[in-house]
Amino acid sequence: MSVGRLMVETLRDNPLADPTPTKGGDVKNPLDGVTPDLSVLGEAFGNVWVRVASAIWALMLAGAAIYLGAAFLNLAQAKRMNNSHMMSDAAGDVRLRAAALAGLVALPLIVGAIITVVG
Repeated sequence: MSVGRLMVETLRDNPLADPTPTKGGDVKNPLDGVTPDLSVLGEAFGNVWVRVASAIWALMLAGAAIYLGAAFLNLAQAKRMNNSHMMSDAAGDVRLRAAALAGLVALPLIVGAIITVVG
């Protein structure tokens, strides 16, 4: 008996389960009604957490600004050399790095919007 014929007979004798998705039946969401709350860890932790998060955000903003400045320097160098290929690449870098900096500046707004939409 060939392998193909054996597979056909096996599938015919033992049909697979229906692959259509179901709605989950009686399964309940274990996180229904749960909201994130850091007050359990104390007010001191909340203050430290906010300071650490703001310091990390400030460092990210500074790094992105330096990264954007380097892209502008590359663009100026390409213009000075009159190299159109380098200017094209540098202009793309400036756009990308400016978008990254804008995203970091708007980070609280973006996170808030996501929480509002999903929550």
